[in-house]
Amino acid sequence: MNKNIDLATIKNFILTNALSENVMLMLHPSNFDKLVTSGKKKVKSLCVSGINIIADDNDEVKEDEIDVLEVKFN
Repeated sequence: MNKNIDLATIKNFILTNALSENVMLMLHPSNFDKLVTSGKKKVKSLCVSGINIIADDNDEVKEDEIDVLEVKFN
């Protein structure tokens, strides 16, 4: 995976994998923090191309990786 996860990397990942709104992306906390540090406000999630992006709070995603989570609606 690319060592620099930025918005362009996320958009390219979404397009390359033909992801739709029934998934979420999860990033390592350090990658997520780098992605959202442009403002002073603390952000818990981000939406890119209709797909929510969250930080991994369970230590499941390695740094510089993007994990795809399937979202199930009831």
